[in-house]
Amino acid sequence: MDKRLLDALRNAPSLDLYELSLAINQMMTDPKRILDVRRHVHLGAHVMYFDHRRGTLAPGRVLQLLPTQAIVQDDITRTQWKLPYVAIVADPAQRGEPAAPPLRPRAPDLPIFKLGDTVAFTDKHLRERVGNIVRINTKTCSLLCDGEQWRVSPALLRKIIDL
Repeated sequence: MDKRLLDALRNAPSLDLYELSLAINQMMTDPKRILDVRRHVHLGAHVMYFDHRRGTLAPGRVLQLLPTQAIVQDDITRTQWKLPYVAIVADPAQRGEPAAPPLRPRAPDLPIFKLGDTVAFTDKHLRERVGNIVRINTKTCSLLCDGEQWRVSPALLRKIIDL
């Protein structure tokens, strides 16, 4: 971090620091920032995360994705950390460079899915849902997930294969 910035913060009045911490906290929990990281992270992904003990980026692997945080296992010590998404660099090669806009995935054709297929999708609260297809319409598939009925676009569905 820039030494001049740290010196300015040390000399700032406490009320200014409090207001700044509220603004920073609000920016760190902004859903757009969370979704930006979530778009590039998946279970098992190798990532870099900010290790507050060392004050540097450390390599790790994503074990679990939560709505506002991820559980990451350190590659060296094998300790697990519950981290906010802003502390994770999904693709270390892209760090510092603006990311190119992601290509839109091609929507799967409806014939890929059949009645009774087990599928998964991510709901608007970033939770993974798994269910069975009970009806196929022109633009949506009706699913039964844990006793709840869902209508989901086929483009958002991933087929689950049980081995």
